[in-house]
Amino acid sequence: MTRATGILDLRERPHHAAAVAERIWNAFWRHKGTELATIRDGLHAILKTQGGVPFALVAEVDGRPCGNALVINNDEPAKPELTPWLAALWVDEEVRSRGIARALLDEAARCCQALDMPRLYLVLRPALRGFYTGLGWRAVEEEVGQHRQVLYARELGAVPSRP
Repeated sequence: MTRATGILDLRERPHHAAAVAERIWNAFWRHKGTELATIRDGLHAILKTQGGVPFALVAEVDGRPCGNALVINNDEPAKPELTPWLAALWVDEEVRSRGIARALLDEAARCCQALDMPRLYLVLRPALRGFYTGLGWRAVEEEVGQHRQVLYARELGAVPSRP
């Protein structure tokens, strides 16, 4: 069976907002004691923006959401001068290893490039270094912020075009 996959701005698929908020909450915030309503409210605010940063992307397989990524103004308080940031990248386990994370990353980069942004940043644990450097991200600083993560940058001058 052929499965149709798409990466879309969540503003084009607002009916997926609740599922995306729950996915972000479960993956990144639930264990910290953050209320789901806080994540829903933040995502709702992103949906109200008209172009620019912040924005949310949703991955669909056969019309169902299966992954997401956010591009926000800042995701690391220790680096307030850097913007924009990729955050909340998640792909459901049952559809991993199909290029969906890469497609979300590439679409986020294309959107930022279209906004004349020279680079995109993210912070994450060192264990994911190989995945991100293999996709064109460059580690620029170690042990950043309270969680001692690695800061990465992706230069946006050479973003692959959509297939």
